Amino acid sequence: MTSDKKLFISHSHKDHDFAERLARELMSQGQDVWLDKWEIQPGDSIVSKIFEEGLSNAAAFAIVLSKESVRSKWVRDELNIATIRRIEDLTRVIPLLKEDVEIPTALRTLHWIDMRSDFARGVRAIYNVLHGISEKPSLGETPAHLQSLIKPVAGLSRIASSVGLYLLNASDVDEPFIRGIRNKELSESLSLAPVEVNDAVDELESQGLAETDNELGTHPFVFGFVTATYLLFHALSDFLSYSPQDDVRVVLSAVAALEKTDGTVLQSHTHLSPGRLNRAVDYIKDYGYADVLFALGTAPYRFSEVKATRITRQESLD
Repeated sequence: MTSDKKLFISHSHKDHDFAERLARELMSQGQDVWLDKWEIQPGDSIVSKIFEEGLSNAAAFAIVLSKESVRSKWVRDELNIATIRRIEDLTRVIPLLKEDVEIPTALRTLHWIDMRSDFARGVRAIYNVLHGISEKPSLGETPAHLQSLIKPVAGLSRIASSVGLYLLNASDVDEPFIRGIRNKELSESLSLAPVEVNDAVDELESQGLAETDNELGTHPFVFGFVTATYLLFHALSDFLSYSPQDDVRVVLSAVAALEKTDGTVLQSHTHLSPGRLNRAVDYIKDYGYADVLFALGTAPYRFSEVKATRITRQESLD
């Protein structure tokens, strides 16, 4: 709303001093006001001035609510007209609470301005409404410790996504084994509070994307070390230079062709690094795509033998 339209102030005769004080304060701030004392001249039709000129051209209708005004028939008549115009989206109705009274039924659904104890603040609120001014604080910058966090991925929260990516980058993808990350390293490297780290790791672990090594004396953390699982590589594959799912398909095809194989032979057929091969075989085992055996002394492989099944041969053809 702009100041070229007047604010219509409805009030009872006994509230005139309050209404005039309000009108003068708003006028001093550049907001034109329709007040009966100033607008109705000797010989004017009171009804015509109020209902045809005052209300019809009003930018907003402010009604002073007091013990006297809620009993005033004249104010009720003005309120009825204004309510109709509000329904027609022509006039904003602004209740002004001057003192403790029961709010009229027609106004109970509206937000009112409390002027009972702070007149100046009430005036500022009226001015802000008329000119579309909001006192909502401007949006500040994201805290420094959150600026480094990535956007949410794979259905994870932003912090869990960032922790997951840190775990992913903590080890060379070609190395046979994934490095476990200590709680304090996560906290310090990502500038996260212990409770944030705890929640993020719990979120990852609950989805099978990470595994924790619990030990005594880790307070305020609830774990000692956390390690990424092969599923985290699949969940965050967009951050990798290769596709873990493609690795699974390559390994399945090789196992189907070889029928039974160990790590050395499988690597020679797939040309995958031990790390990528180990994670692909873990995926195949957990999803039941082949029979996988484990034994000691198989490093750098985590398995001793992979044997094809009917499912291996079916999946390798898809």
